[in-house]
Amino acid sequence: MTNHAVLDNITHKDLRVRPGFGRGMGFEVNVARVFPVEFTQLQMEYPIVFIRNRDSGHFEPIVLFGFTEAENLFLTDDGWDARYVPLTIRREPFLIGFQESYEAGVPQRTPVVHVDLDHPKVSTADGEPVFLEHGGESELLERMTSVLLTIHEGVQANETLSKLLVGLDLIEASTMEFVLDNGEKNTLSGLFIINEDRLRGLNGAALETLHEHGYLQAIYMMLASMSNFRRLVDRKNRATQALSG
Repeated sequence: MTNHAVLDNITHKDLRVRPGFGRGMGFEVNVARVFPVEFTQLQMEYPIVFIRNRDSGHFEPIVLFGFTEAENLFLTDDGWDARYVPLTIRREPFLIGFQESYEAGVPQRTPVVHVDLDHPKVSTADGEPVFLEHGGESELLERMTSVLLTIHEGVQANETLSKLLVGLDLIEASTMEFVLDNGEKNTLSGLFIINEDRLRGLNGAALETLHEHGYLQAIYMMLASMSNFRRLVDRKNRATQALSG
């Protein structure tokens, strides 16, 4: 459950956020939405693939943490077992909401910081303060505001990337199959990846278009990240073995 509220320094003057990304802190998820600005760091740790947004029809990049719902193979008792934590994970329990207003009779949507008051990281007893004693923004809130701004800009970047890749016919459906050490067969469907053959066949003008938009490197980072799929299976094997004793 969530309980989103517009953040303000009066109502939430005592609000604190517990640090860390360990078990029981609301990160039991198997995917996270990501953005091209972080692909270089992400490709070191996670497979980066696409899913299709049912509402917009656009392809959105995500990283995989596990193979079943609520399975995050990067969570440990000591925290998050990776060198980089995606922006959409780091921003919790904060998010961007929109306030409706009118200027000269024209409706406007202004992005504002919201907080999920029911998130496990939220506290009034321990953790980093959100506001300073006299109402100013804490270092934590300044960091989170910067993260949220990057995410806000990343949403548009993802949409542009999707349009370019669709226009160049570079996205294809993918079904990933793997067998665990215990013999269990698994199939992962509903994902989309870059078609490498079509990428290699692009002419100079198409490559230049991708480069001008800053997405050529992002594409190659996605391709490089696919080696992490095998590493994710290895994590699954270790987790399965630990459960079986």
